[in-house]
Amino acid sequence: VTTVHRLRAPGMKWFRLPLFVWSLYATAWIQILATPILGITILLVIIERFFGVGIFDPAKGGDPLLFQHLFWIYSHPAVYIMILPAMGVVSEIIPTFARRTIFGYRQIAFSSLAIAGIGYLVWGHHMFTSGMSDTARYIFSLFTFFVAVPSGIKVFNWVATLYKGSISPDTPFLYALSFIFLFSIGGLTGLVNAALATNVHIHDTYFVVGHFHYTMFGGAAFGFFGALHYWFPKMFGRMYNERFAKLSWLVLFIGFNTLFFPMFILGWQGMPRRYYDYLPQFQTWHLISTIGSWLLAAGIILLFTNLIRSLSKGEKATGNPWGGATLEWQISSPPPPENFEEIPLVEHGPYEFGRKI
Repeated sequence: VTTVHRLRAPGMKWFRLPLFVWSLYATAWIQILATPILGITILLVIIERFFGVGIFDPAKGGDPLLFQHLFWIYSHPAVYIMILPAMGVVSEIIPTFARRTIFGYRQIAFSSLAIAGIGYLVWGHHMFTSGMSDTARYIFSLFTFFVAVPSGIKVFNWVATLYKGSISPDTPFLYALSFIFLFSIGGLTGLVNAALATNVHIHDTYFVVGHFHYTMFGGAAFGFFGALHYWFPKMFGRMYNERFAKLSWLVLFIGFNTLFFPMFILGWQGMPRRYYDYLPQFQTWHLISTIGSWLLAAGIILLFTNLIRSLSKGEKATGNPWGGATLEWQISSPPPPENFEEIPLVEHGPYEFGRKI
């Protein structure tokens, strides 16, 4: 947070910051404000265990629901700690490979801050069946719908950026496109969880497992893989095998959907989560899901095999292999220890292609 406020390059005004920096800025505020709650909760558990004070244990006069509240007050914002950086990555990749200035820069920037802010107010939707007043459940349900709005703004602006763009379907772009598709499914199924009327029926079923993984793996992990391929030439000065990279993406994408989409169907059919055994009626979808898990594992192995091999055998990377417009692409690959010989002067926004910094 302090770095963003105090150590920006000359001319790097707030609305000239790359959107990846905006996402990290919002993430940092979540970490600052939410992580102490986790520390306090752990401290209370230690006090209860070592000194016998009844805080959470009902046998000692404590309240187990208090632990659930404290846990989710931290743990739901923690979801955004993982997903916001991935959103920032997509905001970098999409304009670079569409060769277009990002659509709605300020809206995407402010939506990151909105997610960080509203994300503190929705923890109760994890506890609709734990026991709380109807009024509290209505309020938590409403705020959960609210937090979907800034995510929807991001998805709309990413898709609008692609409109009439000169798209280069390189591997980082494929991961970014996959992120948009998979995260949208995760977000839409999240609205099913947000609605009180449906949540009480699918709570603790495989539907929740499917939703979580479409959001976290389909979102955060695919965002990470996209970032890895996007900045790999800059970090290591080597290009990876593009055909191998696209093959690993395809196997990953097919494997992921084969693994996790059946979980939505299992959840609707009433399959509870956290059970190692299940009724015969769930066998077929579990078998399909298992096949998907092997495909997903194969895709991850292919991905890292390609990248590790490219560290020594990949072609030398130029300073700007993707034609990016942000500061890191204005120096050689990998960057020299000092980064820039002189502190750069920023004169325009981060996605104005064809102009020098």
